[in-house]
Amino acid sequence: MTTINELLTDTLIDLGRLSPAETIDPNDLAHGIRVANRLIGSFATKRLLIPYTTSESFDGDGTASYTMGTAGTASDTRALRITSAYIDGSSDNPIKIIGQEEYNGISDKTTTGESRYLFYDPIYPIGIIYLYPIPSASYTIYIESIKALHATLTTGDTVSLSKEYEDFLILALRNRLAGSFGVQVTPVMIRELTLAENDIRVLNSSNQTYIMEIPGVGGVGYNIEMDI
Repeated sequence: MTTINELLTDTLIDLGRLSPAETIDPNDLAHGIRVANRLIGSFATKRLLIPYTTSESFDGDGTASYTMGTAGTASDTRALRITSAYIDGSSDNPIKIIGQEEYNGISDKTTTGESRYLFYDPIYPIGIIYLYPIPSASYTIYIESIKALHATLTTGDTVSLSKEYEDFLILALRNRLAGSFGVQVTPVMIRELTLAENDIRVLNSSNQTYIMEIPGVGGVGYNIEMDI
């Protein structure tokens, strides 16, 4: 887990404008967060996704579905994917994450009881969580999910980034903040960021699923999903 304060501290250390023993100035931190949010917002135009993992909880209140996004009932931030879930009771009971096909195969979705299955539809801009059976009593549901880093970071926010994404973000912040701290961006700095950005593009493309349609015999076609 890393806070935005720590990311900006490491950025200024890389720029030579802060020593490891120093604490970042509040004014520098506020400026850095504003720059970081603008930078993260610009990543969307370049199709540069920075995913992070987070743990959250929400109350199962007897309804079949819950939303993730602005004013969501489960979370105010949309998830890309939910990786695990469990119910907090007298003992922790795991909830199995299922896909669209398995959820569609449930014939009676009105059954109530203790939820054993969760299907997440990450539609944009509001993702939807479906629970089965529908909670028959109120209990807390804990989820672990993967989300896209958003351009609304504030002081102290914590994110869990893999090393390659964290390195890329620090290098991008370093080059963007350099002028503010009187540092000239060098060709080496540009090259380091370019290489890191290329690595992120490769990671992002490897997590995308493409569907290829192949004509079949007698008018029957086939779809082949490929993770590339």
